[in-house]
Amino acid sequence: MPAAGHRVDEVLKGPIKSKTLFPVLLLHMVKTRPDHGYGLMQRIDSLCGGLVAVNTNKIYPLLRRLEERGFLDASWDHPTKRSRRIYRITPEGDARLERIKSGMLPYLDVIVKAVSDLKNELYGLAVS
Repeated sequence: MPAAGHRVDEVLKGPIKSKTLFPVLLLHMVKTRPDHGYGLMQRIDSLCGGLVAVNTNKIYPLLRRLEERGFLDASWDHPTKRSRRIYRITPEGDARLERIKSGMLPYLDVIVKAVSDLKNELYGLAVS
């Protein structure tokens, strides 16, 4: 059993799920560099190596919710016509990001340990 008494399937199905993972990724990425929805999808896909399914049906509604809640601010990249909405983090979004990250770290550590233990068991190698 992984550290902290959590089974890996409990961690993946519980605290670390799209409801938490996507908001923290979006807030983090927008804090790092403001971007539009498709650009954010590409960045998440690149970061996660395709492990996390990213699609427009998840990302765009979530971006709208984060904007409605005051965590993101968005503006059109062209002032006179509708084009791409560029998202930026707000001070409230930055505070939310830090709250999510502080609670997520123990679960990420559990996942890393579980993968390391599995790799070590099968191949005699630790995750590097």
